[in-house]
Amino acid sequence: MQALTESPGFLTQGEDSLYFVHHRAPGGCRAAVLLAGPLGLERAHAYVVWTRWARHLASQGVDALRLDYRGCGESTGRFEDMTFQRWEEDVRAGLEHLRRERPGVPVVLHGLRLGALLAARVFQTDRADGLLLWDPPESGRAHLMEVLRRKVAADNLEGTGGVVRSREDYVAQLEAGGFMEVEGFAWSRGLWRSAEAYDLALPVRDDARPWRVVHLDGRPAERFLAPGRSRSVRTPRPFFWTTSNRLLPDLGELFDDSAAFAAGAADVREGARS
Repeated sequence: MQALTESPGFLTQGEDSLYFVHHRAPGGCRAAVLLAGPLGLERAHAYVVWTRWARHLASQGVDALRLDYRGCGESTGRFEDMTFQRWEEDVRAGLEHLRRERPGVPVVLHGLRLGALLAARVFQTDRADGLLLWDPPESGRAHLMEVLRRKVAADNLEGTGGVVRSREDYVAQLEAGGFMEVEGFAWSRGLWRSAEAYDLALPVRDDARPWRVVHLDGRPAERFLAPGRSRSVRTPRPFFWTTSNRLLPDLGELFDDSAAFAAGAADVREGARS
């Protein structure tokens, strides 16, 4: 088996720099995938799995580009200045870079958690050849409320928040314009309000491009967000983006199915050309 090549680098995004790692398939590739990852602490917890997934894709002949949004990970920028719309711009920049690196190759957008929201928005207006969403929240606001629920539980359990407070108390603080520490990151009113109308933008019915929602909690079909376009996989609990204790969960089914989807999206484009 040929060794995999991983090339780190930076993209210029305004006054900031976006960090990326390009996982290159040995001997050329039949498709390329832009990986839009999760937010904040979820990124840190998911890092090992996310890297393993990129390497799995490369081993299957599919290039993968991992990207850190501005204000996150190794990218520059102040987290407190960020919004959902700015992170969406980062996904678009990463997508264009991947196209320059692999001209003519089918490109698939893949998002996990926050990244699923961003990838779905980009897919609406971009000519990407496929869309894969792992555990997408129903909206940006629902996602931030879920993270705030974890903050409430942690603060009240550990006594780090002073007087016992509810999620509504934290929301009022954000709406008042104050910054608030959430899982090690400074949330702003701008971030909070940017999520208000940021719903999960699933493709329209007449969009012929391949797309799929993958629920990772093993839910039954009647709870699918996109009936007919969804798949359910039961991944080990706690989920890999909520804790770093389980470094090597068994995700073989998820990896194999998702890699086959990415390669299949490339086949669909090639079939349409012929």
